[in-house]
Amino acid sequence: MSGSPHRQDASGRGRSPESPFAGLSVRQPARGYRYSIDAFLLADFAAGFCGRTALELGTGSGIVLLLLARLCPGLRRGMGVEIQRELCEFARGNFEENGLEGVLTAVHGDFRHEPAEPFPGGFDLVVSNPPFRKAGEGRTNPDPGKEIARHEVTCTLSDVFRAAGRRLSPAGRFAMIGLPRRLPEILSCASDAGIFPEKLRFVHPYEGRPANLLLFAGCRRKVPELSILPPLAVYEGRGKYHPEVERLYRGITLP
Repeated sequence: MSGSPHRQDASGRGRSPESPFAGLSVRQPARGYRYSIDAFLLADFAAGFCGRTALELGTGSGIVLLLLARLCPGLRRGMGVEIQRELCEFARGNFEENGLEGVLTAVHGDFRHEPAEPFPGGFDLVVSNPPFRKAGEGRTNPDPGKEIARHEVTCTLSDVFRAAGRRLSPAGRFAMIGLPRRLPEILSCASDAGIFPEKLRFVHPYEGRPANLLLFAGCRRKVPELSILPPLAVYEGRGKYHPEVERLYRGITLP
């Protein structure tokens, strides 16, 4: 495994025994792109649509698939495609270290192209945490890994939707996280890819503040209307998570 590995609990914090994330071990590069709370928000949102098979476009170190494997007991096969070889190796190692190599696989490649080993029938769930910003937008990151993860250097939003549309099963769902200001583009890309918007949820840093993230879910089948879910606030005070996010981050589901 290349790079300098860094191991931590999936949340960066201790886990209670009843947590579905208890004992989850994740290695990632000590420098470069590292996962954040975005992964937890996306996994929690996407878990509501998870069936027996899942595909992640741009899996990084594999954190979203690892979380989905814990959240979705019915998941039988998950595949992550990653263009950065080093991150793909980390994902493979993480799947193996957590005893999930029989369920989760990581493929080094470019998801814009057809996979070397196509999956018959498509996937029940496709997820992606794509680059939030267009190439050349804002400050360029000198770290190549971070630049690829944050800016559309190797893929565009349209590429992500087209890849998802090609790989979804007829009844499958595509779930992603992105920026609210790109919602018009998200809806346009979804339409071009034959994906019908089904659910949206806006994520706010605090209640009463403008949203800084959105969660999108769409499907291949036409739906009667777009459902806007209640907004989610990440924090309720300085350094204190909102109760819903605290439960999400701890992996505890309350009735």
